Amino acid sequence: ASSPACTELETVVMDWLAKMIGLPDDFLHSHADTTGGGVIQTTASEATLVALLAARKEVIHRVQAQFPYLSPAEINGRLVAYCSDQAHSSVEKACLIGLVKLNLVPSDDKLRLRGNALRQAIAKDKENGLIPFYLCATLGTTGACAFDNLVELGPICQRENIWIHVDAAYAGSALICPEFRHLMNGVELTQSFAFNPSKWMMVHFDCTAMW
Repeated sequence: ASSPACTELETVVMDWLAKMIGLPDDFLHSHADTTGGGVIQTTASEATLVALLAARKEVIHRVQAQFPYLSPAEINGRLVAYCSDQAHSSVEKACLIGLVKLNLVPSDDKLRLRGNALRQAIAKDKENGLIPFYLCATLGTTGACAFDNLVELGPICQRENIWIHVDAAYAGSALICPEFRHLMNGVELTQSFAFNPSKWMMVHFDCTAMW
């Protein structure tokens, strides 16, 4: 707000980055039919938290529209988020800040989060009266550079009205190379995406690109 020129430059740079890594047009500021656009955050941990808080606000409004007698605090107490057991510890921290439950879903033998495991976790939580609302999918885990399967996870989350945030902090820069972009197949089914130019792009710390 104090520097309109810098604000405008940020939108231009974020569109450059989105196109550079092959994000869909829905993530761009400049696309005529989009409501998307990116911002620079300080860290991927911060981006994970921002996405979780946005998802939390959205689901509380949606549930209150259906059940007006429920207070925001009552709804918040039933919210549950998901990530794989290989996800970064910042997901747990974000859930603690947001006062929501976290379900660590077991990964497969290649340390990826798969659709069947998520589906089973969601079904069990719903049976227990919880409200699934957020998934943090990782593209390039810190421990093994494993890639969660967005093609399988996306349709499940669409059916369940679950916000998918993609944490590509570590390996997202590799998506600049077209030969690696198959690793983010299904990204068009997600609501937010973040990666760290400060890791592989020789950009000073701290710099996280978030859409």
